[in-house]
Amino acid sequence: MKKNVLLLGLVLFSFGTTNAQLLNKLKKAKDQTSQASEVVEKVSETTKGGKKKKAGGFPTGLKLDWTMFKQTPAVTFNSLLYGTGSSPGLINSYTATFIPNKTVDGKTVHHFENQSEYLRIKVFKDNQYMNYFEYSGDQVFDDGKKTKFNEPDSRYQRDGEWVGHSESFITQWGPGNYRLDFYAGDKMFYSFDFELVKLTNTDPYAAMNEMYVVRGPWNNFAYLNHADTGNLLFGFYMTHEEFMPNPSNSRKTTKSVKWSANMYKDNKLFAQHYGSGPNSAQVEQAEWNEVQCAFKLVNKTSEFKYADLTDGAYKVELTIEGESKPRIYNFIVKDKKIVQIPEQDRTKNTDPTRLIEGWNDYFWLKLEK
Repeated sequence: MKKNVLLLGLVLFSFGTTNAQLLNKLKKAKDQTSQASEVVEKVSETTKGGKKKKAGGFPTGLKLDWTMFKQTPAVTFNSLLYGTGSSPGLINSYTATFIPNKTVDGKTVHHFENQSEYLRIKVFKDNQYMNYFEYSGDQVFDDGKKTKFNEPDSRYQRDGEWVGHSESFITQWGPGNYRLDFYAGDKMFYSFDFELVKLTNTDPYAAMNEMYVVRGPWNNFAYLNHADTGNLLFGFYMTHEEFMPNPSNSRKTTKSVKWSANMYKDNKLFAQHYGSGPNSAQVEQAEWNEVQCAFKLVNKTSEFKYADLTDGAYKVELTIEGESKPRIYNFIVKDKKIVQIPEQDRTKNTDPTRLIEGWNDYFWLKLEK
């Protein structure tokens, strides 16, 4: 009996030793293969020029039927300014126009099943590709001509790693000049540039030592919009970059800013912002706020309607507390219609990836320098 046990033990020992040696060989071969693969990837990145970060992780993309709409796709300018500026560092919630929802073979795109290849944004920092984000295309409106770039409801895998809300911030890559390239399927159709800045507080007693802010076209553009009520609305953007705007209360980060807007027609005062005296806006720290107002005709109390516009040369003079000079925005009305700036006019814009998209109800005004 003892001999049988001993023999069985020797057999098991021999079997275990052989298996261990085999496993070691397999592991070694796997490690060598992995190392070789990494070398190939690094060589491939080098030959493509520059340092790439996870460039190979971007899926090819669906082949979409781009004949669905006659117009070229774009991203509405107000959603660009809101989606990029309302929460510094978060790249989310944009409205794209004229994105097809069918593939070249006639299949309807499914927002969940095709999410990894449908709506995405590539992020570049200082002209170096960083990574990409996926978006859900479940929200479509205006006869299918508008599609929202919304953050997915659930996490998804990117380059083999799970991605959620916390990974949707570009602050992970630090300050710099950023470019967002918008993709639908395999086509890049729009680009947007801005700067991410990191501010540092030197006050050792401060409640907050650093914050991120975005800078870009927010100051350089305003808009006119005809509301459902028929009113002519004027809109612009404000933010502040102060760590402690209220010295008596370090926790209160909003700042009250006075402003006023006057409209001139053919160099004569024509209308003023609705209200008596300067208006006041509650401006949030490091977040771009959209401010709107209606107009009233000079010496009258009635609101100025969009239909009241007559042909002529107009100017909006916007005065903001703390700014050394007024912001000036000129526009022309011809045949009772606001003449679009060349960057917004689809018949004059030469680069569809930089179109100032206002749909048919936002007329963008460019700051006079």
